Amino acid sequence: MPTVQHIAALIQAYADGPRLIEEAIRGMSADELHFKPGPEHWSIHENVIHVVDTDLIAAGRMRFIIAQPGTMLVGMDVGRWAQTMAYPAQPLAEAVELLRAVRASTAALLRRVPPATWEQTGTHTEAGPQTLEWLVEHFVEHIHYHLRTIAKRREQFARAG
Repeated sequence: MPTVQHIAALIQAYADGPRLIEEAIRGMSADELHFKPGPEHWSIHENVIHVVDTDLIAAGRMRFIIAQPGTMLVGMDVGRWAQTMAYPAQPLAEAVELLRAVRASTAALLRRVPPATWEQTGTHTEAGPQTLEWLVEHFVEHIHYHLRTIAKRREQFARAG
């Protein structure tokens, strides 16, 4: 079972995600936000919208694991979501605000669940069993993965001049 200290640190890292995204995109021009180094790559804007969409799904999955352990967690086709949801056209400020609200609400919920709940699982349709602890850790890292992608796009944009 995860320790109380580990849980507290994990929740804090999870709650910090929106601030990190906001800091990473602060002051960017529209050209930089929408720059793509090639047609197969997402822009910074699209990366942020993707983070928000997946975070909405993750928050739901966490709630299912807490309330209905053993539930089925449905996978998502991220490429299809990006296309169908028209990521380039979605308003960025509202998306970041939604990310902040979802993470704040979910972090508050996570602070209230007993430590044993962190070992409860749901079964992902593609990846198999996932504990609440694993899911929160994964979405902490998901933000950091996309922060690295944002930094890479910024470098690519600067080189493209």
